[in-house]
Amino acid sequence: MTASRTTFAFVVFAAALVLAGCGDDEPAASESAPQASGPPAPGTPIDACKLVNADDIAKLLGNPVEGRSIGGPDTPACTWENRDTYESVTVEIGNPGTAVNGTLPPPEPGFPEVGTPGPDGMRFLATGMVEFPAGGRSNTVQVAVLDLMGPDADNAAVDLARKIGPQLPQ
Repeated sequence: MTASRTTFAFVVFAAALVLAGCGDDEPAASESAPQASGPPAPGTPIDACKLVNADDIAKLLGNPVEGRSIGGPDTPACTWENRDTYESVTVEIGNPGTAVNGTLPPPEPGFPEVGTPGPDGMRFLATGMVEFPAGGRSNTVQVAVLDLMGPDADNAAVDLARKIGPQLPQ
């Protein structure tokens, strides 16, 4: 698989996760402040929708939007979609042990490098999509907002990753 095909596969996967959340009529709770005062205790389920401040979502999507849980207990994820514009923000939390010592895993042997290096050990997978190590996990944030293209979308994703990381338990 070439790097461009790998990037395409990641984008398609992220889009599928966003679309999977569209049919859910039960929005997750969201408030104007982050829900956690720090990382939850080990073994406590992670609610990905509570990892992002509602004000950050409103700023990115143009109005307040409730998060929709799209992951499972082992791989929590949340998406926020402005249904008027189809713009969205998606957060996926990886399994424990997928980013040992705060380092993203290398590609599987025989596969090309995926993405390009970003700040703080992060990796850009596509425009507005960053993979980041936190809590011993490989996690992703995708910001799909038309007004934020290229570096602005990348910066928005990095900003959210930096806010989410400290909330994840080790």
